Amino acid sequence: MAGPVSGAPPSETAGNDTVPATRSWQSALPWWSKIAAKLLLSRLPISKKFWQRIGLFSPGYMLHPEYAIDVFQAHYTRAGSPPPGFAYLELGPGDSLSTAAIAWAHGASEGWLIDAGSYASREIDNYRPLFEKLSGMRLARDAAALMHCRSVGDMLKLTHCAYREDGLTGLKAVRGASLDMIFSQAVLEHVPRGEFAATLREMKRALKPNGVGSHVVDFKDHLGASLHNLRFGDGLWERDWFAKRSGFYTNRLRYSEVVAAFRDAGFTVETLSRRLWETAPLARARLAKQFRSLSDDDLRVLGATLVTRP
Repeated sequence: MAGPVSGAPPSETAGNDTVPATRSWQSALPWWSKIAAKLLLSRLPISKKFWQRIGLFSPGYMLHPEYAIDVFQAHYTRAGSPPPGFAYLELGPGDSLSTAAIAWAHGASEGWLIDAGSYASREIDNYRPLFEKLSGMRLARDAAALMHCRSVGDMLKLTHCAYREDGLTGLKAVRGASLDMIFSQAVLEHVPRGEFAATLREMKRALKPNGVGSHVVDFKDHLGASLHNLRFGDGLWERDWFAKRSGFYTNRLRYSEVVAAFRDAGFTVETLSRRLWETAPLARARLAKQFRSLSDDDLRVLGATLVTRP
C-alpha cells in the first residue's frame, strides 16, 4: 500500500459526502505539466508537510470537520449503522486522524487507521474544531471529553484507536474476524497493483462474518480528472521512480477489475452507484496498448460506491 489519498476529489460527491473547493491554479495546469512538476518537486530536499501546506502532494480533505463527519456517516450508514461497541477500520485516513474521534462519538469501542506513510496531522489544535462540532451533535457519546485531550496521542488513547503507517503490514496486525466495518474513501485506487489482492484478502480476514465494507473508488487519473494515466504502459508507470515516488500513482484497475478482485477475495459485492462520463474522455488510440482492449463501459466509469460482505 503506497500513498493513499483519503477523500473524494473536489469535483465529485458521493451520497452525503461534500468536499472543499479545489484550488483553481491546480485545476488550470495541463496534465503533462503536473507530471513534470511532481517529478521535479518530489526530489527536492523539502518535507512533505511543506508541500501539503501549499496544496501539493495533499493526502486528502479530512481535516475539514464537516467533510470528515459526512464521509464517516455515509460509510457508517452503508455498513448498517452498527450499534455502540462496534469495531472499525479506515483504510487510508490521509491527512488526519479525525475518524478516531468521529467513530468514538458514534459509539465505537475499537478502531484502526491504516495508511502507507506518515501523512496525518499530529497537531491537536487542528482537531479542536472537529471536537466542538461533535460536541454539538446528539451522538452515542458526549464528545466534550475530547476537548481535554492535550495531544493526538491522548485522542487515540481515549478513542481506543491504533494508527499504523506501514500499509499492508499494519493490516495484517488486525485480529481476524474482529471488525464490524471497514471503509475507504478514494483510497483503493492508490493501493499498488501488486498488493491489491493481498489487501482485499486481509480485509476479508479481519471482518466479522456479518461485517460490512463500504468503499468509494475514484477511477479518474489524478492529473487532469481524466484517463491520462492510461497513456503509459506498466513498464514506465509501475517503476518506483515515476508515479509512485512522485505522488500521482494509481493502480489503474478499472471498475470491472475491482469488482472481480473483491469477488476473488471471497466478498459479495453490491454496487450502490456508478458515476459515468457520457463518453470516455480520452480516445482509445491515445491509450497505452495494454488498455486499448478495455470495454467502453469500463472506460466511462469515473467513480463507484461499493458495499462488500464476506
